[in-house]
Amino acid sequence: MKTMDMKGILVAVFLIAAAAPSYCAGAQTSGTQTTPCADPMAVVRSFYDANDDARFAASMKYVTDDVAFDTWATGVNGHIMVQRHLNGKKALRAFLPQGRGLSRKLPDSPADGPIYHESRIVVSGNRVRFMLEPDRMRPNGKPYNPFTIEVVLCGCRIKSLTVIEQITWL
Repeated sequence: MKTMDMKGILVAVFLIAAAAPSYCAGAQTSGTQTTPCADPMAVVRSFYDANDDARFAASMKYVTDDVAFDTWATGVNGHIMVQRHLNGKKALRAFLPQGRGLSRKLPDSPADGPIYHESRIVVSGNRVRFMLEPDRMRPNGKPYNPFTIEVVLCGCRIKSLTVIEQITWL
């Protein structure tokens, strides 16, 4: 039996989930089917714009009260490390200042550090998947790690956010 690599598993999960109807639980919609957001990527970009400017409280208007946030790092061999799962606005808000992949600038990066740009954007219903890729190499010539981002929206607010740092040296 052939085994799938982590990238293949993530693509399969994304495709299966994208085919499911868009339902949101919670006070916003009372568990009913929601109206799709006209421009899901605009919501995601607004969230990132606020975080880029360190306006973390302002970025919270783009997420649901019960937002689910997952992040981890993985190497080319599929090993998962530094896993974190947070539930709710309060927990996410506290994590934003140090959250790698939640801004287009790394929080621990020098002033001349890389700026990350969206690429490989796929919007399917209430799901958005894209990469954040650096605009330059490290001073030593090695690449900065890119991030894979998946967002699930409830209406025009982020219900779930997954950030995966793609470690290039493993």
